Amino acid sequence: MKKTLLATAVLASLVSAAAQSATVYDQDGTTLKVGGRAEVRAEFKDTDDGSIVDKSRARINFSGVTKISDTLTGFGFMEYEIKPGEEVDNRYLFAGFGTQIGDFSYGRQDTANVQVSDMTDIASVHSGYQQVFDASSDKENNTFLYSGTFIDALNVQANYTAGEVDDADSFGLSALYSFDFGLDLGVAHTDAQTDETQTTLAAAYSAGKFYGAISYALGDAFNDADVISDMTSLEVALQYKFTKQFRMIGIIAQQEIDDIDTEDFYAVEAQYRFNKSIRTFVTYQLNQIDGDEDSLVAGIRYNF
Repeated sequence: MKKTLLATAVLASLVSAAAQSATVYDQDGTTLKVGGRAEVRAEFKDTDDGSIVDKSRARINFSGVTKISDTLTGFGFMEYEIKPGEEVDNRYLFAGFGTQIGDFSYGRQDTANVQVSDMTDIASVHSGYQQVFDASSDKENNTFLYSGTFIDALNVQANYTAGEVDDADSFGLSALYSFDFGLDLGVAHTDAQTDETQTTLAAAYSAGKFYGAISYALGDAFNDADVISDMTSLEVALQYKFTKQFRMIGIIAQQEIDDIDTEDFYAVEAQYRFNKSIRTFVTYQLNQIDGDEDSLVAGIRYNF
């Protein structure tokens, strides 16, 4: 098993999704890092008035790790998001302990399904549709999470989320195995007292400048009439890095609940990364559902 401190650092970096962070304190076995982003985004839709929707946001996160003994660490993470004209949103807030058998944490954090659904969530805007309901999604309150890495290639997660109302508890279990030739395979299952269930299967392959992933989910979810119904969901993600700075991303997403399309679109994104800190992107979403508008989003993102 990997060293506990390393596993904890990887967990924090995955949750924050920050490209980089600054170490502001590192002394006596305790480390504190600060990171985040400033992201201005404008969405253009095919409407008669040609309106522009401001999708800008800023995030700031803090992560800390402290060594308690040779076999035990403590860690904490919190992240906040600010949108123009809106209140500050608490995205993540959790703390826990890292041990020789894995990390144990509690708070507002991702469920076990997320490490699998994230395999196709690679676009700046138009991806991430395999977290069909709350019990299988990220940023859930009252979540107990275990994360352990075995034989340096298998990452196992299990979560129990206590609902804030009666009969709303849920649990999840997932496993992600990474082969040394670029193939990743993942499986997750979520079960909720609300009778919602989701099983997610995913595979990803990376080779040189290419990355491709596909995820498929099936189970039961509430339809528009609040009745539990059959659900299926498919997401395909492709990325090719033409240069160190420039890449193209393609997304296909299809989702049905009770034989009615809830998602059905294609998206293509052009992204240019000047360096690790700043990037620009333009993404276009072509909706296939009658009445849903196409969407063009252009943005600039600065990571710190």
